[in-house]
Amino acid sequence: MKKIKHILLGSIIFMSINSTFAQNLKLAGAFSKSYAAEKIKDYDAAIKPLTDAYDNTSYEENLRLGWLFYKAGKNKESMNYYQTAVKLMPYSVEAKTGLIYPVFADNQIEELEGVYKKILEIDPLEINSNYQLGYIYYNKKNYDLAKKQFEKIINLYPSGYEPYLRDTWQQLNKTEKPSDKIIAAFAKSYDFEYKKDYLSAMNSLKDIYDPKYYDVNLRLGWLNYLAGLNKEAIKYYQIAIDLKPNSIEPRFGINYPLTALGNYDEISKQNKKIVELNPQNSYANYGLGAYYYAKNDYTSAYQYLEKVVNLYPFSYDGLILYAWANYKTGKTAEAKLLFNKVLMLSPGDTSALQGLALIK
Repeated sequence: MKKIKHILLGSIIFMSINSTFAQNLKLAGAFSKSYAAEKIKDYDAAIKPLTDAYDNTSYEENLRLGWLFYKAGKNKESMNYYQTAVKLMPYSVEAKTGLIYPVFADNQIEELEGVYKKILEIDPLEINSNYQLGYIYYNKKNYDLAKKQFEKIINLYPSGYEPYLRDTWQQLNKTEKPSDKIIAAFAKSYDFEYKKDYLSAMNSLKDIYDPKYYDVNLRLGWLNYLAGLNKEAIKYYQIAIDLKPNSIEPRFGINYPLTALGNYDEISKQNKKIVELNPQNSYANYGLGAYYYAKNDYTSAYQYLEKVVNLYPFSYDGLILYAWANYKTGKTAEAKLLFNKVLMLSPGDTSALQGLALIK
C-alpha cells in the first residue's frame, strides 16, 4: 500500500511538472512578442499576447503585466496584477518592489507605507525600503520611527546612503556636521574624481587623513581601486572594516580590488560575513552561489541561489544559475522548468537552450 501511494504521488508530481512545462512553452512565445512590442513603446500591443494567453496562476505573467500596465499609465490594473503576483509568491521582494511603481504613481502614500513594511518583514535590512519608509515617517514628523529606519542603514552603510540621509541622521541625533575643512577636502576630491584624476582626488584628502576616520579610509579605498592601485585599496578598505566591523559597506567595497586581483577565496569570506550581518542580502548570496558553483560544489551553490530566487523569482542572473545548480544536483525536472522560465525572461537564451538540450 505504501509503495502504491509513492507511485501515485510520483505520478501526480510528474503530471503537474509536465502541465507547468507545457504552459511555460505557450507563454514563452507570448513573452517574446510582448518584448518586441515593448521595445517600440507600444504597451497595448505588448500587453495583448499575454492577456490572450493569461494564466492567473503564473507568477511571471502577472509580474510582467503589472509592469506593462504601469508603463501604459494604467495604475489600477497594474496594481491588480502585481498584487496577484504577490499572492502567488508571498516571499518575493521582486513583486512587492514592482507594486511600488503604480502605488507611488497613484499617490497612495498609506498603501506605499504598507508595501515597504511587507518587504521589511521578509528582508528587515533591505536598504531602499528602510530609507523610503524612514523618509515617509520623517515627512510625517514622526521622528522616532524615522530614526529607527535610518539607524539600520547607517549601521550597514556608515558613510551615508545618500547625502539627504546623512544630513537627516545628524539632525535627528543632534550631532555636529563635519568641519568646513573636511567638507571642502571631500568636495575637492569629488571634483577630481569626476575628471578621472584619481591621484589628485586622493591627495585632496591628505591634510584631513586620520587612521581612525572611517569615511576617509573608505573613500581612499575606492579611489585607490579606481587608480588601479588594488593592494593599497585593500589596505584602506581593511582599515574601514576594522573601524566598523558590523558595516557591510566596506566589505562590498573591498570586493572590487579583490576581484581585480582574482582573490575569490577572500571575496567569499567577505560575502559570508555580509550574509551573517544581512542574511537576505541578494548580492552576497548570489556571489556565494556563483563562487561555490565555480568550485563544482553544487549543493552549497544551490542553497545560496535558492535564497536569491525566492526573493527575486524572475530575475535573470539568479534564475539561470539556479537552473544550472538544479541540473547539477540531479533535479532535472525542476531544472527543465527553470530553464524554460529563463526563456520567458530572455527569449533564445543560449545558456537555457544548452541546459534543455542536455536534459533531452
